[in-house]
Amino acid sequence: MILASRHSWARLVAAIAFTIACMNVHVDAKQASKKKQKTTAVKSSAKKSKPAAKTTAKPADKAPPKEAQPDSSVVKIDANDPKAFTKAILLDKQGVEFEVVGEEKQPAPKLVVKEKKNEDFFDFSTMLVPITHPAPIASKYGIRDHRLHRGVDVSVIKDEPVLAAFPGVVTMAKYNKGGYGHYVIVDHENGLQTLYGHLSERLVKIGERVYPGDIVGLAGNSGRSSGAHLHFEIHYGEINIDPETIVDFPNWDLKPGVEKVSKKSIVRAHYNMQRKLKKEGTYVVKKGDTQGKVAKWFNISIEALCRINNLKPGAPLKAGQKLHGSK
Repeated sequence: MILASRHSWARLVAAIAFTIACMNVHVDAKQASKKKQKTTAVKSSAKKSKPAAKTTAKPADKAPPKEAQPDSSVVKIDANDPKAFTKAILLDKQGVEFEVVGEEKQPAPKLVVKEKKNEDFFDFSTMLVPITHPAPIASKYGIRDHRLHRGVDVSVIKDEPVLAAFPGVVTMAKYNKGGYGHYVIVDHENGLQTLYGHLSERLVKIGERVYPGDIVGLAGNSGRSSGAHLHFEIHYGEINIDPETIVDFPNWDLKPGVEKVSKKSIVRAHYNMQRKLKKEGTYVVKKGDTQGKVAKWFNISIEALCRINNLKPGAPLKAGQKLHGSK
């Protein structure tokens, strides 16, 4: 009885499992049928909604593009302006956007006729003002503190660029503690020589070739100086030339007539200044005078006093001895 009952229970379980399996098959088949119908419907709908053939329409005439308006904030620099390079340096330093416009005019070829070179005049017309903006003169050329101030002191801003005035070769670039501080000397092809003193930094080396507008250094307050300025000198051999006879610094321009400056007038002015210096720039040593006292009278260092007068540092001075504050 128990055995029969177990067999009946097994058959019942098998029957239930079979029924469930059949139901699953039926459901899977039904779902597959629905999926197939859905796919067929989508394809049919896609065929019906197929877009019509495109018709090529004649494009309307396009409006001409608007011309770009010039940017009023950009500063224009004429390529033929002799100060174009200097103006570009200044604008770049100020962070102002600029554009060089116009083609540089090339002079028409001329028949070259050999002429005797006029040795009686200087031509300063090609000189470039060594600073990049109008500036007042803080100290002029001439006798100052019983000695000769060989150039002019131009008021400038520290670390602004200092430019070469003419093409030439750098013959000196060094530091002088008791005098010019950092300074640069350039010998030029026209026989002139220029000096740039009290720089904060020298940017050229001895033997380097420079051209007008090349930056030789940055303006500063080095050496024997009480404030930022450019000390600028012009020489012709041993002849000192007052830079203000050539350059109008407050108006940042060359003076009229600089294309023909008489050498005789330059030499005459130099020797007139030397005669004046001999009277005002000579110190006659008194009993008890020291090198320090005389140097203070000339407003120079003891080192400079000894160098100018061929003295040994610390050597005693003799009463009646004549000393000078500059050569």
